[in-house]
Amino acid sequence: MFWADKIAKEIVESGKYRPYWVDDMFTPSGHAHIGSLRGPLVHDMIHRALRDAGEHPSFTYVFNDFDPIDGLPPELSDTFSKYLGFPLRKAPAPEKGYESFADFFAKDFQKVLKSLGFAATYLSSWDMYHEGKFNEVIREALDNSERIQDIYQQVSGSKKREKGWLPLQVICEKCGKLGTTRVHNWDGDTVSYACESAMVTWAKGCGYNGKISPFDGNGKLPWKVDWPAHWKVLGITIEGAGKDHSSAGGSRDIARALCDEVFHVPDPYNLPYEFFLIGGKKMSSSKGLGLKARDLTTFLPPSVGRFLFTRTDHRQAIEFDPIGTMAIPDLFDEYDHCWQSYIDESDQNLARAFILAQTDQLPPKKPMFLPRFRDIANYIQLPNVDLVAQIAKGKGSALTSQEQLILEERKRYATIWVQIYAPDDYRFQMTTEVSPEVSGLTKEQKNYLADIIPLVESNTEADDLQLKLYEAAKALSIDSKKAFTAIYIALLGKTHGPKAGWLLRSYPTEVVVERLRQITIL
Repeated sequence: MFWADKIAKEIVESGKYRPYWVDDMFTPSGHAHIGSLRGPLVHDMIHRALRDAGEHPSFTYVFNDFDPIDGLPPELSDTFSKYLGFPLRKAPAPEKGYESFADFFAKDFQKVLKSLGFAATYLSSWDMYHEGKFNEVIREALDNSERIQDIYQQVSGSKKREKGWLPLQVICEKCGKLGTTRVHNWDGDTVSYACESAMVTWAKGCGYNGKISPFDGNGKLPWKVDWPAHWKVLGITIEGAGKDHSSAGGSRDIARALCDEVFHVPDPYNLPYEFFLIGGKKMSSSKGLGLKARDLTTFLPPSVGRFLFTRTDHRQAIEFDPIGTMAIPDLFDEYDHCWQSYIDESDQNLARAFILAQTDQLPPKKPMFLPRFRDIANYIQLPNVDLVAQIAKGKGSALTSQEQLILEERKRYATIWVQIYAPDDYRFQMTTEVSPEVSGLTKEQKNYLADIIPLVESNTEADDLQLKLYEAAKALSIDSKKAFTAIYIALLGKTHGPKAGWLLRSYPTEVVVERLRQITIL
């Protein structure tokens, strides 16, 4: 059984998590990196699996836009440093046309999620606090502040906080900052606070001391308390997070204890998921590590981009480095393999990975010729190749209308891959000058190049020329690999390339012949 369906089955059979409400969260403090997609897509797959099992789960995605700005993307570090400490919803947007800092980054991420078929209802933490939905849990947290400190200490081993500490921060009435306020003296109606200049290293408070009601959006719970508070406010029964949160003594253990001892609600079903890695490193927006989430659908079709996440069990890390590697062609190959399993029903798990990768309706379950991505990438680099005709030749018959649509889509993404992401040695263009690499050609390789000049000058078509090139190598008793390497070095300056017959026919005959003659007399 596919991993998402196993989880759905376990949830249903446990009888513990009704009504089914799947939730996930994101803090819109910068452009989300590709790794940020794992959480929402894992939850989306569980939602789909529950729905496919005949259940009717709710699904929400909370933007934590009430959080303070405690760090900035590198490109904003100079111009936006004055907004450090402000709530994300109270700082201006980096570009015109958006309501706030949070709105700018939340909408950017929503656009990516929508393109990937993400089906949750979006919620705003800022709005929920300001609508009074958190008033009850704020009161419970303030009334149980000593118990919360005990839980922190018992679960995580942290030192007990100072006497009078309260699990809340309020927006300073003078400077508007949230991240610099320390709250104390809860009297059941109001709290006192100080906006401290040195409370945190990343923002400076104004020094104001005040007294304010903690309700209706004036204050926000700290994240470790805010997380289970969200579960109570919304009625969440299913929510996971990255595996780091589920380590012993981590935030998930604290949240579980708070559910039991402070908020008195059941602990939601947990599904800790592994990281998304590039070059063995975890993504980080603040450190500028990794690609942005918005980049994913510039180099992958949405269904293939989603497949990057559906194909991997949530307990396994996703290793994917598209820059200067063959990761993208390999991903297409794996996607096509799962597509064929969907068509011929040869492997249930592979077929399910394909099904859950679809962002729209499923394609018809009928035989389909899928043009290989790396073949397309080869052909589009050859100037005189009719791509449709060549792919149809590979199929053995004319392409159907759907196959032509697939080809056109893949041609678009193959062009992007060749131009931006492909390894340098995969880009095939005839050099304008004789490459220095020809100095390494042996005498027998040069003899082979001289011998094939009449073949190049003939009117032989590319496929027939390919066969004659093999025959010429055999006639000269030269290894075919060495023979074709000589052709690639002569034209491309590389030891490999597309089919030699097609390569030789992709440029004007007189240009190719002149190049071969130049090399044979060196």
